[in-house]
Amino acid sequence: MKVMLLAYESPGDFETRDDKAKSGAYFNAWKAFGASLHQGGVYVRGAALCGPETATLISVENGKRSVQDGPFADAKEQLGGLVIIDVPDMETAAKWAAKCPAAASGRVEARPVPNYGEE
Repeated sequence: MKVMLLAYESPGDFETRDDKAKSGAYFNAWKAFGASLHQGGVYVRGAALCGPETATLISVENGKRSVQDGPFADAKEQLGGLVIIDVPDMETAAKWAAKCPAAASGRVEARPVPNYGEE
Protein backbone atom coordinates (compact mmCIF):
# COMPACT_ATOMS: atom_id res chain seq x y z
CA MET A 1 0.00 0.00 0.00
CA LYS A 2 1.16 3.50 -0.72
CA VAL A 3 1.08 5.96 2.17
CA MET A 4 1.80 9.69 2.09
CA LEU A 5 3.74 11.08 5.03
CA LEU A 6 2.83 14.75 5.43
CA ALA A 7 5.54 16.58 7.37
CA TYR A 8 4.21 19.47 9.47
CA GLU A 9 7.11 21.59 10.65
CA SER A 10 7.47 24.31 13.24
CA PRO A 11 8.15 27.95 12.32
CA GLY A 12 11.66 27.40 13.70
CA ASP A 13 12.24 24.61 11.20
CA PHE A 14 11.27 26.90 8.32
CA GLU A 15 13.65 29.56 9.66
CA THR A 16 16.46 27.02 10.03
CA ARG A 17 16.03 25.89 6.41
CA ASP A 18 16.72 29.43 5.21
CA ASP A 19 19.64 30.15 7.56
CA LYS A 20 22.84 28.95 5.83
CA ALA A 21 24.72 28.91 9.14
CA LYS A 22 22.12 26.65 10.82
CA SER A 23 20.67 24.59 7.99
CA GLY A 24 23.37 21.89 7.85
CA ALA A 25 22.01 19.72 10.67
CA TYR A 26 18.44 20.20 9.42
CA PHE A 27 19.22 19.03 5.89
CA ASN A 28 21.53 16.26 7.10
CA ALA A 29 18.65 14.81 9.13
CA TRP A 30 16.40 14.84 6.07
CA LYS A 31 19.13 13.29 3.88
CA ALA A 32 19.61 10.51 6.45
CA PHE A 33 15.86 9.90 6.58
CA GLY A 34 15.70 9.75 2.77
CA ALA A 35 18.63 7.34 2.68
CA SER A 36 16.95 5.08 5.23
CA LEU A 37 13.74 5.07 3.17
CA HIS A 38 15.75 4.08 0.07
CA GLN A 39 17.68 1.41 1.98
CA GLY A 40 14.42 0.07 3.39
CA GLY A 41 13.03 -0.22 -0.14
CA VAL A 42 9.92 1.83 0.66
CA TYR A 43 10.64 5.20 -1.00
CA VAL A 44 8.34 6.17 -3.89
CA ARG A 45 8.74 9.96 -4.13
CA GLY A 46 8.89 13.10 -2.04
CA ALA A 47 9.08 16.87 -2.16
CA ALA A 48 9.80 19.76 0.13
CA LEU A 49 7.51 22.77 0.06
CA CYS A 50 8.38 26.43 0.32
CA GLY A 51 7.30 28.23 3.47
CA PRO A 52 3.61 28.91 4.16
CA GLU A 53 4.06 32.61 3.39
CA THR A 54 4.54 31.64 -0.29
CA ALA A 55 1.21 29.80 -0.53
CA THR A 56 -1.92 30.99 -2.29
CA LEU A 57 -5.37 29.73 -1.35
CA ILE A 58 -7.91 29.50 -4.17
CA SER A 59 -11.60 28.83 -3.71
CA VAL A 60 -14.75 29.25 -5.78
CA GLU A 61 -18.02 30.35 -4.24
CA ASN A 62 -21.13 31.02 -6.32
CA GLY A 63 -19.01 30.78 -9.45
CA LYS A 64 -16.63 33.53 -8.31
CA ARG A 65 -12.95 32.76 -7.77
CA SER A 66 -11.30 34.02 -4.60
CA VAL A 67 -7.52 34.19 -4.18
CA GLN A 68 -5.83 34.80 -0.83
CA ASP A 69 -2.12 34.92 -0.04
CA GLY A 70 -0.81 32.72 2.81
CA PRO A 71 -0.19 31.65 5.43
CA PHE A 72 -3.69 30.55 6.41
CA ALA A 73 -3.79 28.20 9.36
CA ASP A 74 -3.42 29.44 12.91
CA ALA A 75 -1.32 26.47 13.88
CA LYS A 76 2.05 25.88 15.45
CA GLU A 77 3.10 23.74 12.48
CA GLN A 78 2.74 24.20 8.73
CA LEU A 79 2.97 21.66 5.94
CA GLY A 80 6.62 21.53 4.94
CA GLY A 81 6.79 18.56 2.59
CA LEU A 82 5.64 15.10 1.77
CA VAL A 83 7.01 11.64 1.15
CA ILE A 84 5.17 8.73 -0.45
CA ILE A 85 6.22 5.29 0.74
CA ASP A 86 5.13 1.79 -0.28
CA VAL A 87 4.63 -0.38 2.80
CA PRO A 88 2.59 -3.46 3.74
CA ASP A 89 0.36 -1.73 6.32
CA MET A 90 -0.32 1.42 8.35
CA GLU A 91 1.64 0.11 11.35
CA THR A 92 4.77 0.00 9.17
CA ALA A 93 3.95 3.48 7.84
CA ALA A 94 3.68 4.77 11.41
CA LYS A 95 7.09 3.34 12.25
CA TRP A 96 8.62 5.17 9.27
CA ALA A 97 6.73 8.36 10.17
CA ALA A 98 8.25 8.28 13.65
CA LYS A 99 11.72 8.37 12.06
CA CYS A 100 10.88 11.49 10.02
CA PRO A 101 12.77 14.60 11.21
CA ALA A 102 9.51 16.56 11.35
CA ALA A 103 8.19 14.20 14.05
CA ALA A 104 10.76 15.57 16.51
CA SER A 105 9.72 19.23 16.30
CA GLY A 106 6.30 19.10 14.62
CA ARG A 107 4.20 16.17 13.54
CA VAL A 108 3.82 13.73 10.68
CA GLU A 109 0.48 12.63 9.28
CA ALA A 110 0.37 9.21 7.58
CA ARG A 111 -2.48 8.85 5.08
CA PRO A 112 -3.14 6.01 2.64
CA VAL A 113 -3.06 6.88 -1.06
CA PRO A 114 -5.84 5.10 -2.97
CA ASN A 115 -4.83 3.50 -6.25
CA TYR A 116 -8.24 3.75 -7.98
CA GLY A 117 -7.42 0.82 -10.22
CA GLU A 118 -3.85 1.87 -11.04
CA GLU A 119 -1.11 -0.73 -10.77
